[in-house]
Amino acid sequence: MRSLLPLLAAISLVSAADAPTPLAPTKADVPYAGTTELRQTLNVYAPATKPTKPAPVIFWIHGGGWRGGEKTSVQLKPKFFTDLGYVFVSTNHRYVSAVPMNEIFADVAKSLRWTHDHAAEFGGDPNRIVIMGHSSGAQLAAYLAIDERPLKAEGLSLSMFKGCVPVDADTFDVPAVIELATANRKAAGKPEPKYGHREIFGGKPELWTDYSATTHVATGKGIPPFLILYDAAAALTPDQAKRLERALTSKGIQAKAFGAADTNHGKINSDLGLPNDPSTTEVLSFLKTVLAK
Repeated sequence: MRSLLPLLAAISLVSAADAPTPLAPTKADVPYAGTTELRQTLNVYAPATKPTKPAPVIFWIHGGGWRGGEKTSVQLKPKFFTDLGYVFVSTNHRYVSAVPMNEIFADVAKSLRWTHDHAAEFGGDPNRIVIMGHSSGAQLAAYLAIDERPLKAEGLSLSMFKGCVPVDADTFDVPAVIELATANRKAAGKPEPKYGHREIFGGKPELWTDYSATTHVATGKGIPPFLILYDAAAALTPDQAKRLERALTSKGIQAKAFGAADTNHGKINSDLGLPNDPSTTEVLSFLKTVLAK
């Protein structure tokens, strides 16, 4: 049998040639917390032509299970959003292996403080921010857009947000996902992981509740509209998306959960910005609505 290696190598080269060249940041590795810690830096991508009037800002939080990920893992998004005339900011945060969850919330709030203070330098409007994220970053985005405490610690308020778009997260309601995941593992005869959601979210039921975005939904806080994207065929994210949608709409807050078909946890993120991608279409419609106000 002839070796497949030459064919696979050729396919790899074609794929690499077809892949779009990543957009270089306008400003990279910006410290936002007064430290030299790389995990406390952000990247800014500005439109090629400075907007004639202050432009919306897309603030992106990477995924990685709170223990990994990097602000440069943004795929098509910087070019897609800057081509629309928006400023795009992608932030790092410290990992849960180094600090507890509430310190990660604090990192994101500090990054938002920097973004609010410096957005105008790149043509952005500090009071027209849409906060987004994928996976663990989606949990962080939703939490920061609902629980005002981390922002208040930085002298900010929820009024800076025009919208929130969390992408395929499984931890908007932490106690519920722990309960469901445990039941699923028991039914499949699988043991609990040595380090899972129980430990990541502080190891105590009271912390699981406090670190849940759904816990803090209330009227009169200025919580922005939500578009909650998820993989319709996933095991945990559909239930969590619908729980967050119900928590918001029950308080009169605009929210829509959209389940994408024929995708997966990574693809729903990497496809954002592609023509004819259903989730991208939803995002564009959402932005048109919330940014018109």
